[in-house]
Amino acid sequence: MSTCSNSARHQRGDVLLEALVGVLITSLIGAGLAGVTARVLNSQHDAAVGAVLVNEMRNVLQINGVDLCGDDAPLENLNGLPEGLKAGVSLKLGASGCGAGVPQSVTLGASSFSGIMPPEVAIDAVHEGNTYTVRTVAPVTAGAAP
Repeated sequence: MSTCSNSARHQRGDVLLEALVGVLITSLIGAGLAGVTARVLNSQHDAAVGAVLVNEMRNVLQINGVDLCGDDAPLENLNGLPEGLKAGVSLKLGASGCGAGVPQSVTLGASSFSGIMPPEVAIDAVHEGNTYTVRTVAPVTAGAAP
């Protein structure tokens, strides 16, 4: 009977040690999941902000067209953005700015057509160090000459 009680005393510490190791492993897994979750949420936030900025830039291009080439004042109007985002955003003409209209000729059978394609306009938005660019062939608006 004395051997039975001696082995029981030694095993009590082993169970406690195994439980502590299990708690340690569980806490490391939980900390890792918390870090991954934080990164995923940050990426989703950046993607949502980028989508809002791209939509605003598309709206500005759709409304103003090539008029932006002569007057970029509409870029200062950020009415399409939420209030919390307006302070950290700047819109400007892109590095390529406004391209020139491109002469284009098309021949279909015996008929030939020629004209000038609308210029390309690029707008950049900068938010928290990230630059978003929208580049499009801008429609000619009422105030601009074709």
